[in-house]
Amino acid sequence: MPIRWAYLKRVTAGSIFGLYMAHLLYFLNPQIDVAPGRLAGITLIYCLICGIFIGTALWLLRALRVRVFGRASAEGDYRPHGFGFVVLAAFIASAVYWIHLYAVRIYLPIGAVRLLGKATNLITATAFALLILWFFERNADRATSRALFIAGVALIAISSFFLYERRDSYRTEKRTVVVANVGTVAGERPVIFVAIRNLPYDWIVTIAGEGNLPFFDEVRQRSYFARMQPFPTTSQQSLWASLATGKLPYRHGVTGEYSYRMLFNSSDPSDRFLLVPSGVGFHAWGLIPPVQRISTPLPTGDALPVWSLFERISFGAAVVNWPAVTGGASTVIPARYVRGGRGQIVPRALAQRFSTVGAARDQVLAGLAADQQAIASLRTVVKSDHDELCAVALEGFSQAQRAMHIYRNDLPPRDSPRGAALRAYVEQLDALLRGVARDMPDHLLVLVSPSGPNAPELRSSAWAVAKESLLSQESGADDGFVVIKGAVVSHAENPAPAYVIDVVPTLLFAAGLPVGRDMDGRVLIDAFDDSFLRRNPLSLIPTYEAKQIEVRRAGM
Repeated sequence: MPIRWAYLKRVTAGSIFGLYMAHLLYFLNPQIDVAPGRLAGITLIYCLICGIFIGTALWLLRALRVRVFGRASAEGDYRPHGFGFVVLAAFIASAVYWIHLYAVRIYLPIGAVRLLGKATNLITATAFALLILWFFERNADRATSRALFIAGVALIAISSFFLYERRDSYRTEKRTVVVANVGTVAGERPVIFVAIRNLPYDWIVTIAGEGNLPFFDEVRQRSYFARMQPFPTTSQQSLWASLATGKLPYRHGVTGEYSYRMLFNSSDPSDRFLLVPSGVGFHAWGLIPPVQRISTPLPTGDALPVWSLFERISFGAAVVNWPAVTGGASTVIPARYVRGGRGQIVPRALAQRFSTVGAARDQVLAGLAADQQAIASLRTVVKSDHDELCAVALEGFSQAQRAMHIYRNDLPPRDSPRGAALRAYVEQLDALLRGVARDMPDHLLVLVSPSGPNAPELRSSAWAVAKESLLSQESGADDGFVVIKGAVVSHAENPAPAYVIDVVPTLLFAAGLPVGRDMDGRVLIDAFDDSFLRRNPLSLIPTYEAKQIEVRRAGM
């Protein structure tokens, strides 16, 4: 039976798309060690499934066209066709790579971004080379057409080989025993870590300029106050996991509601696909063959949160009202206790300031009461337990924003009902934080708002990328901020922007503890004065997630 070359070309078009998508899975998951045998198996399955399904669908469409409109050429004449689908598949695969490179840049380490960028350029170059072959093939005779088709298949195979050669892995060794040299200043200055959801930097600067935020006005002039670059993800869980661990999502794995395990993964629990965020077409091509969905372990996925790091070095830690937290610290006060402001009553005079927002008033007051309760719980923990780290999350402000339907980065005008209510809420936060700083002067206060108010849209298609380039749109999440206040803190004029992943390394350094080499952030050195830097040199540890950590005091 002769080979139907026209059908074979369509099958090849589907196969090339499957081939490049199989490689993309590993480029998006650099934590997985991929061997040639495993990659070959995954690639073969993807090629067969995509080739048969897509190729057959294209062939049936051709048969339908011939039946309805007849053949384009006379019976018996040879007319090459089908190779254009191979070229189209290559360009579609290239577009998918470009979209992923743009959309998931924050999810990957710098080295993996470079690898994905090189792979994207390679596939794009292959697509243009196939396009040149197609120009010659479309008017060639039968023998020449088949020769050019085989040359195109060989070109695709060569590009696939170089894709594997450009792979890399980023897995931390956790089975060894790690020695941690604790600094001489460790434990001298406990840390209070406060996280506020969705309070932008520009809002703070504007409201402070109006003269109503004495605490923030003071830290702007005397302490460390810096912008925090927005974390471009549609998953708030991913943002808070990176904030609590100092690691990008490829390490902690919180990129959405699920991670995925394929039939070709090993039995190792960590050997699963994590970086398949929603909105980049994964459900269109990533579920071939069927995969097992695994719920994301919250609040920090596969990585340890900062309070667990303190506990591993034998320092006490407490966590209050952190989203989804259930353990990992000596003292845990869950959100269900704080929610609703149990035990806190907002004074009537203050409650009247929120009467302008109508039906949203009760929700705003509930959020404020919850924040007051969280601070009250923090005070109780600090006075009774004397932990080296106390972490608390204030989520009432975000609740108030949603209740007042504030979803854009623009600060509502001061004389508008929503603007007046929002400023009243921020003034109460300022008073709460000023009270903490005043009553606990021996503590180092680290205040962070990761970004706000809106998570940016994840570009899920070529149209979305083009739309952003051509049309003026809402810019997505605004800049957050980081504040560090304490006796060892130095004021920095116009400091460089910080990132979410910089918070945990800075907390560890400030407490005199070593920083993990597997963390993706940096220490905000500009926040500390020279005397503290001389007494507390930066020390490193391979990872805090080792099987065992042996603690040693520096100089002992």
